[in-house]
Amino acid sequence: MRSVDASLLVGSLKGSGEAEAFIRSEGPVWISHLVLAEAVGLLESGYGRTRPQLAEALAMILDNKDLVLEDTLVARAALEGYRGGLDFEDALALEVARKAGHLPMATLREALGAIPGTVLLR
Repeated sequence: MRSVDASLLVGSLKGSGEAEAFIRSEGPVWISHLVLAEAVGLLESGYGRTRPQLAEALAMILDNKDLVLEDTLVARAALEGYRGGLDFEDALALEVARKAGHLPMATLREALGAIPGTVLLR
């Protein structure tokens, strides 16, 4: 199974024929948590997508049969945290730590520190 980077994943979401063709011809392709987080960051900063648009894009990625995520259950839980107001990177880091059994996760970020499984340091 091949993998792709964030630029190709974003390209496929933006309708790049070349990116879509690669995924279809080589699929399924593997998406790491790092690539998923980077893709969300690119879409937020470089393309000005809103949170609801990004949540929809993430849901499409999770449901795409041509994409295999590093851990779909972790990514789905992170999406729910994102929909609940967390930054996606924070939500993903928390869910990775939760799956690995490494909670509580200490943070200086107030929004993240309000979530069960975290400890806010002041």
